[in-house]
Amino acid sequence: MRFSSRVFALVASAFAVAGPTAAQQVRSDAPVAEIRDNRFKWFFGAQTGAMIFETQAQTRTGLPAFGAHLSIVSRRGGLIIGVDEAFGNNESSAFVDSNAGVTRAVTFDRLRRYGFSLTGYPVRGSLEPYLGVGFGFLQVVSPQVDDVFTSPADAAASADDAHEKSATGFMSFLAGVQFRVGRLAAFGQYQISSSPSEGNLLRGTGHSIMGGLRFSLGSTKQEIKGGGY
Repeated sequence: MRFSSRVFALVASAFAVAGPTAAQQVRSDAPVAEIRDNRFKWFFGAQTGAMIFETQAQTRTGLPAFGAHLSIVSRRGGLIIGVDEAFGNNESSAFVDSNAGVTRAVTFDRLRRYGFSLTGYPVRGSLEPYLGVGFGFLQVVSPQVDDVFTSPADAAASADDAHEKSATGFMSFLAGVQFRVGRLAAFGQYQISSSPSEGNLLRGTGHSIMGGLRFSLGSTKQEIKGGGY
């Protein structure tokens, strides 16, 4: 009987010690999981698709485009900073020469877009839809004035005027979805941007449809592991 009493006493003591320890471990694991979910993660992405635009002399046109971006993502939100370039061939536009007061024809081959978007992720998992709003800068690269001038000074003044009207700021909205597998994510997205000011080489709302891959670069916070130092 004395032996049985001692066994029961030892078992009771073990449960008394183990109970608080297990509870403390569960409580300590909860903040760790929360920290891991809320940490900022970095992604580098590359994309391809089409940029759709309209000029003063050309109806709505789509050009093949390529780009890269950096994405910073927290638990439900993020930031995308990127650049895209569209490639064409003798795309046409026109502008009113501020010096001569006449309309000049212009040709160009490329468009360049810089964009900044704040994004939100309503659902997290392997398949993640997202929405974003932002702003950016769109530029007609190296426009060439196609006209005859009476002097080199007039030609230079007209070229400067064309360059001043080749760039515009914009506001934008985007919607996309990405599919994540490990450190890799495939994505597709659509973006619409506001119209440039009157007199710009471009006109009307801009559109783009892009798809590509994102690669995880890790977290801005060092991963925390429970149970040790």
